[in-house]
Amino acid sequence: MAGFSRMFLIGSSGGFMGSDGINSIGVQILQGEGGRQWLEVNYVNDQIETLGDIEVIVPEGPNHPNRLLDACIAFYPKAFENCMHFEKVKSKLKGVKKLDFDLGKNIPEEWYALREEAVEIFKSLHIYEAPLKRLNLDDFSLE
Repeated sequence: MAGFSRMFLIGSSGGFMGSDGINSIGVQILQGEGGRQWLEVNYVNDQIETLGDIEVIVPEGPNHPNRLLDACIAFYPKAFENCMHFEKVKSKLKGVKKLDFDLGKNIPEEWYALREEAVEIFKSLHIYEAPLKRLNLDDFSLE
């Protein structure tokens, strides 16, 4: 059985900071669980676009430490545009819908250099994590 287990919210802290620390949410990254873990994106801000045509990322393994960094590069690329290997990677990902780090499929060789360049930027992003669980509404009633 497959389903989503958590969500990561990514945004900016510009201007007035709310109590949650994110002023404007730009991206929701959803983590799915099944035969293998995967990440996909939901854009809250329609000004943000994916890197290339990526729709899904399969990490190197379940909860792999690089999974969120890789997802941010792919799904929140505007933060990483100034990295030296960004344009090269972007050009190689045109038409690529799935990056599979587990099986090593569709990963440009420059991705690993871009990943290293992106670490400090990644650390500066405002990211929140929310585990997802179904609510039990059996006892719900109008008051």
